[in-house]
Amino acid sequence: MKGPDLAMEVTVISAEDLNDDSSVFGFRLRPFVTAFAGAAAVDCDRLPTPLHRTRLADGSDPSWGDLLRIPLDPSFLVSTRGDDDDDAGICLVVLSKRPLGGAARLGWCRIPPADVLDGLRHTSAIRRLSYALRHPRHGGRSRGVVHVAVRLVGRDINRLLRPQPAPALPPQQPGWGGVAIGIPVVALGSPPCWSGFGVDSPPLAAARMPGSAKDARAWSSALTFV
Repeated sequence: MKGPDLAMEVTVISAEDLNDDSSVFGFRLRPFVTAFAGAAAVDCDRLPTPLHRTRLADGSDPSWGDLLRIPLDPSFLVSTRGDDDDDAGICLVVLSKRPLGGAARLGWCRIPPADVLDGLRHTSAIRRLSYALRHPRHGGRSRGVVHVAVRLVGRDINRLLRPQPAPALPPQQPGWGGVAIGIPVVALGSPPCWSGFGVDSPPLAAARMPGSAKDARAWSSALTFV
């Protein structure tokens, strides 16, 4: 069964202040950018195959304007906690081709999901972003800047972003144990006080409410008397 059609389009626009400190011969820079989906920031240190990459450029301030399309897993859409290193993201690694040996790594950065799923515009809207490049040989400090434009594309975006229904609550089981709130009722009057007349108060069980008009008048007279 074919999975959801979801991808991020990354247009690598340009970079600034690139530098290759690893070269002792002072070769001129021939930079290019690779892009791939990584589960964590540590994955940006590993280059998988195949890679999505730009063409070669020249100098420390190169321009590309190349469009890269990176397939994504639907879990990318729920990884919106921020730019934590444990989240999913798109890794961009800037390298420079050398005449001898492999390509020199100039730096890397990561596009976290929160930069695209910000809730301000639709995910298919183009966002222009700039990221400082990190370099493991320099303690992760900035080693240049890369400028990109990104957006999410795919037929399943709206369906995948649709809020999921809340789980149904279990049916309430009949029986005791519920909480009841009682409302106190103020009595219309107090029973007659007989202690002042040398007669003990009648027990509450003997008191009865008036059942007729005659009884009501007698009850009212007793309350007035008190």
